[in-house]
Formats: sequence, structure tokens, C-alpha cells
Amino acid sequence: MDRQFATAFSRLGEAVPTDVELGFHLCYGDFDGKHFIEPQDMTKMVALANLIFESVKRPIAYIHMPVPVDRDDEIYFAPLRDLRRPSGTELYLGLVHAKDGIEGTTRRMATASKFVSDFGVASECGISRARKPDMVHELLRVHAAAARAE
Repeated sequence: MDRQFATAFSRLGEAVPTDVELGFHLCYGDFDGKHFIEPQDMTKMVALANLIFESVKRPIAYIHMPVPVDRDDEIYFAPLRDLRRPSGTELYLGLVHAKDGIEGTTRRMATASKFVSDFGVASECGISRARKPDMVHELLRVHAAAARAE
């Protein structure tokens, strides 16, 4: 199975022009803002990211990994220790949630920083998932507050 995915990621990387930044969002999929499956921890995302890094022969600008709103525990973030991110590839953790705002975001940031020192903050699955203008505004407010907290 890894060979099939490795081949697919290699082909995808080759298909993007080299003057275009390439990034990957690792997604659990959702229906109406709820994951199809809640990740037990970041093990599978780290394994998939490492496979992408090994398979894609061009620079990868970023990798984005979602963090569910109720996960601020070390067990969830511990697999990040095994991430083999190439130099120059940014890591974004989707730990911004409007539901618990800056308090929850900074709590998740503090836990994540025990396992990886260099990461950016993002919403869990992108701002477009917010679906309503007031939710987008709240996510942007939390992003700004999280940037100040760093």
C-alpha cells in the first residue's frame, strides 16, 4: 500500500510546476463540520507526511495537520517527535478553533511545542470550513491573538 501512495504522491509532486509552491493538507474529511473519523493521535498523519517527504522529489513548502478541538493532550501530539520534515518545509498545525478561542488555541500550542519547536498555527481544516462570515471573523481574531501569544 505504501508503494501505491508513494507513487501517487511522486506523480502529484511532478505535476505541479516548479515555480508554484506545493503544500499538503492532511485531512480526515468531514460532513457539516464534523470529521468522518476522529484521529486517535497524530501517528497516521506523521507516517503519511514522512511518506510524502520521501516520495516527492521537489521542495514542499508546507504540510498542514488538523487538531480536533478536544485534543490538547500529550498523547495526541507525541508522534510529532517522529516527523522527518525536510529543511525549508513549514509545518502548520490546525489547532485554532472558534469554539474555545485563544484559551484553547494557546493550550494546544503549549502541548504541541513539547514535541515540535517550529510550527505555524492554522484553523483545523481551513477558514472556508467556517461557512458563515461571523465564524470567519472569529477564526481570524483567534489567529491574530495566537500570533501575539507566540
